[in-house]
Amino acid sequence: MTTVAFLSLFFGLISGPYPVELAVEGPVAAVELQLDGQPAGRIQGPPWTSTLDFGQSLQPHQIVARALDAQGHEISRAEEWANLPHPLTKVDIVLERDGDAPPKAARVAWKNLVGETVRSVALTFDGEPVKLDRQLRGELPKHDLKSLHVLAAQVTFKSYRSVRRDLAYGGEYGSEVSTELTGVPVYLKTGNLPSAEQLGGWLSDGGKPLSVNAVEEGPAQLFVVLGVHGEELVTKASKFRNLTSKLLSKGDELLFVSAAALRVASGTERTDLFTVTQPMNGPVDDLFRAMRKSGLPEPTPGSLRFADAVASAGLMAMHENRRRAVLLVLSGEPEDMSVYDPGSVRRFLAALRVPLFVWYLGTPRPGSEAAAWKAEEISQSWHVASSSERIHKDLEAQRIVMVDGRHLPQSVTLAPAATGLELVGATP
Repeated sequence: MTTVAFLSLFFGLISGPYPVELAVEGPVAAVELQLDGQPAGRIQGPPWTSTLDFGQSLQPHQIVARALDAQGHEISRAEEWANLPHPLTKVDIVLERDGDAPPKAARVAWKNLVGETVRSVALTFDGEPVKLDRQLRGELPKHDLKSLHVLAAQVTFKSYRSVRRDLAYGGEYGSEVSTELTGVPVYLKTGNLPSAEQLGGWLSDGGKPLSVNAVEEGPAQLFVVLGVHGEELVTKASKFRNLTSKLLSKGDELLFVSAAALRVASGTERTDLFTVTQPMNGPVDDLFRAMRKSGLPEPTPGSLRFADAVASAGLMAMHENRRRAVLLVLSGEPEDMSVYDPGSVRRFLAALRVPLFVWYLGTPRPGSEAAAWKAEEISQSWHVASSSERIHKDLEAQRIVMVDGRHLPQSVTLAPAATGLELVGATP
């Protein structure tokens, strides 16, 4: 059986040239790379590595690797996604096979972005353990392709955190089986949202109607990026002390994101992580009291990257398919060392369909960083109350429609049959 799998971790914020590494097994003559459905390169043989150019704008992307035979026919494919949520660890199962016979062996391939130490790697075939060698390769028992077979790989780290990957083939499928869902956030403008069955055909991708699996109305998450030093926050927010303003409802979660990045590496890949606190459970009616208790480390001078942090917070907000929003709080004229500018990040969150709110503790000066963010003035108590209510109403109006398959968020549109709905993030 011919297989192709991505070994690269498309984690974090990606633009411009980016290295791509593949694991390829079987009689493959070449691998064609596609980016968002368009040809983006061709690899003629080992080592199966290349470089993709994602352009300078920050946008979600789909990457496809098509394994081709000598006649140019596709014999296997794999897909990955850039600038969308990713786990810190990637695990794949690569099958080894000669011709059309059942695979004789399988290899576990994994990467971890933060350098965790592995405790164990295990592989099972139809529930039975497979002995792995030092290259994490194991011989499979004799079997045929008339029945469905399931391989399960589990990588366990010293922290006892585990990551699992399942692969099924044979039987009626004949190849890998993977079921994924995409959460599409919408605003409910009027009335009640119909059931999942009735929503079929209300959303489409490229003109093709999407099947709706469920509708999520659970607790919301608000990610707050603090682009302000703690001492300044205490001083400027003191005027709002004991101010009660509706922000989050009971069960909602408040999370704070650091504006200072931590650089991590895995092999040739480099990325930045922005610390996020454990969630504070709502209701929340005094955001500034919660800010002072956030527990985030005080950033050092010159380390603030709040534009990049906002973009990363947008990815975090998508991770659990919850009702969500991001709030950036600015003050003074802090120097932003970000890779991306406010306009690029606003467009990125609009593409992710994550609402963005920006507060400025004071009156934004024309031409300032706060003005570039289109920040709301927060200088009076009534500003806090009205702006908090705006966030609260936005979260309350959201619903997450779960559609079958994996889709780029910006490619999902409302079909003519949809009534009473608006897609979140329709305008940046």
